Amino acid sequence: MKRKAAAPDVVVRLFDEEWQRWDVTAGAARLLGADATLANGGGRRILAAPARQILASPLWIEGGDPALVTEAAKLELEVRGLLPRAQGMDGVSLRLLPQNDRLLAVAAIFPPELPESCPAKDAERFEASPLLMLLPEDAVTLWREGGDIVAAFTRGRDVVYWETTDRSAGAEELRAWIGLICLRLQGEGVIAKPPRVVSWVEGLPAVRIAPAACAVEERSGEIPVSPSLERARFDWKPASAHTASEQRRRREQMRTIGLGIAAFYVVVVAILVIYAGIVRWKSGHLAAESARLRAEVEKFQPIARDWDVLAPSVEPEQFPLEILRGVVMAMPPDGIRLTRFTIEDGKVTVEGEANTFQMATDFTNSLGSSEPLRGITWESGTPEMQPNNTTRFSVSGPLPTILPPP
Repeated sequence: MKRKAAAPDVVVRLFDEEWQRWDVTAGAARLLGADATLANGGGRRILAAPARQILASPLWIEGGDPALVTEAAKLELEVRGLLPRAQGMDGVSLRLLPQNDRLLAVAAIFPPELPESCPAKDAERFEASPLLMLLPEDAVTLWREGGDIVAAFTRGRDVVYWETTDRSAGAEELRAWIGLICLRLQGEGVIAKPPRVVSWVEGLPAVRIAPAACAVEERSGEIPVSPSLERARFDWKPASAHTASEQRRRREQMRTIGLGIAAFYVVVVAILVIYAGIVRWKSGHLAAESARLRAEVEKFQPIARDWDVLAPSVEPEQFPLEILRGVVMAMPPDGIRLTRFTIEDGKVTVEGEANTFQMATDFTNSLGSSEPLRGITWESGTPEMQPNNTTRFSVSGPLPTILPPP
């Protein structure tokens, strides 16, 4: 399976009279035309800030301790009055070029904001335009950016300085301007010898503007002015870009939170749906089991009814004769006479007469402690004295419950 190619970076820069839009991939760049729009960029959206907006200052720093370089560069810029007050070193991008036992630090000093004429709205990364070009070695290269002419100096392949002047300057004025910069940079040791002069300005050949000590490289064929990200650092952003980046970060954070909440809601709903399905399945299963058990019970109901009819005849504890035998066993040898013994509607009733009140009471009490009658809970009223000096009693109780056989 082929891996999807990475989206090209989009570079917008001012060259000659117009803003150009380039698609840049590894080792290749393609001009899309005069378009300053970055909003539809697929990869990184890069703005090449015009050289007029960024100051260049080459600084020599003794020693090579990286921990001291930034502080030394900051002190040197303060002495020269070039350190931005509002941004401090946040507005400075340093490129370090080791040179024997010391460093050449090329400081690009950015403004707090770019002018409205720069299409910075949708840009994510920013760099000085001379640092987004592969310039000829050990040369001063000139090109136009709108109303300015830019002169960028290289030491080897590294850009070490640039300046701009108005495009209306004549050839003699440009020759003197380049000559003064060359003398200053040579005096400071930033460049080792007079540079070659290369002109990418239409109608302004290098031979017309080159100082006497400088060699000339005549232009032949197409000018190699496509952007290059080889030496780009992207160390700086304007305050508006920081604000826009923070707003994008917050929007993305809120979007992530919203997606998380939505995902959590979907998971909860899915769990509830699954739980409802399980409950519905269990409910159906229980209903089916209940119907099955109800059918089983209904099959045994005729047996239970038959058992209710037969129980008094087949259960010893409910045999009428067995109950009567238990009643008789509880009677004393004399003094007690039974007048009635009935079993109706599951209830045993015993009535009789006793010679004395005490004998009647003792007999009714003895029924409750009789072993053959242990399953019956007896209830008796108060014995009644009769005119013939006998005592009438009545006692009753429910038959013991007999379960049907399993």
